[in-house]
Amino acid sequence: MTVDRVQKGATYGEPTPTGVSVAVGWVVMVGVALLAAAMFPPAELPPRAVLMAVAAGAYAALVADLRAVAAVTALATATFVGFLAHRFGELTGGGHAWSYAAVIALAAALGTGYRHMRSIGSPGDGNL
Repeated sequence: MTVDRVQKGATYGEPTPTGVSVAVGWVVMVGVALLAAAMFPPAELPPRAVLMAVAAGAYAALVADLRAVAAVTALATATFVGFLAHRFGELTGGGHAWSYAAVIALAAALGTGYRHMRSIGSPGDGNL
């Protein structure tokens, strides 16, 4: 939304700023991390990683800004490693937790690909 000084009103249709998209995505990822922590015990890393990966993929499928998708995917990976795999936000330690980063990144890439494929065939763009 931008303010037009001549009309003294707001115009819609402008893309969402990257910072807003990252903030919304970050809130979503923190909520999913809390949900994963409540649903699965600390020893069960695969289900926690799958839940974070599904959220990252869904976010990537909904948001067109690739910078926001990359930032939120990185934050989701750091949240998984720091709080769901290790304790107290520790990003160092055993490498087994970082191996799940590929699953989260793959889900985000698939979500981005899905969004791109959906935008190619959308009616009204002349690509049908």
